[in-house]
Amino acid sequence: MLAALVLLILVALAGIAFLESGANTGKVILDPAEAYARGSVEFVGKEHLYLVRLTDGTFLALSDLDAANRANLQRRCRVSPVPVSDPWLPQLLERLGGRMSAGAAGSTLVFREDCNQAVYDVTGLRLDADAPNLDRYPVSISETGLVGVDVSKRSCTARAGAQLFAAIPCK
Repeated sequence: MLAALVLLILVALAGIAFLESGANTGKVILDPAEAYARGSVEFVGKEHLYLVRLTDGTFLALSDLDAANRANLQRRCRVSPVPVSDPWLPQLLERLGGRMSAGAAGSTLVFREDCNQAVYDVTGLRLDADAPNLDRYPVSISETGLVGVDVSKRSCTARAGAQLFAAIPCK
C-alpha cells in the first residue's frame, strides 16, 4: 500500500514537472521574471517572438512576423529592432513618436520590417499606417516565477480610431 502511494506521488510530481516544462502544450517556458530588466526586449529566435518587458513591469510577447508577411507565402520578412546607430532612427522617432502607445512612452526602441518599411513601437503598435499591429501571444508567470509564453494562442489587433488595439480576426 505504501509503495503504491509513493508511486502515485512520483507519477503526480512527474506530471506536474512535465506540464510546467511547457512540453507538448504550445507553452514556451523562459527565464525567471526578474531576469528581464524593465524596458528590455529579448528575441526568442526558436519561437520567432520578442519578449518585451515594459517600464511598468508588464510583459508582452510579440510575433516577429507581421500581418503582411504572414499572408505572403513567397516572402517572409521579419521585424527587428531599429539599431540605435541607425541614422534614420531620430527621424523615425520624430515623425512617428506622436502615434506611439502609452506603454511605449519614452522608449526609443522601434521595430521595422524592411520589405514594406512597416514600423511598430515596442508594444507592437503599427506606427506608419492604420494597419494590423504585431500579433501577440499570452504571457504568464508561473508559481515558481518563470515567464511562460503560449505560442498556440495568437491575438491580433489593429488601430481603429482612438482604440489602438482593437481585436481583429487572425489570418
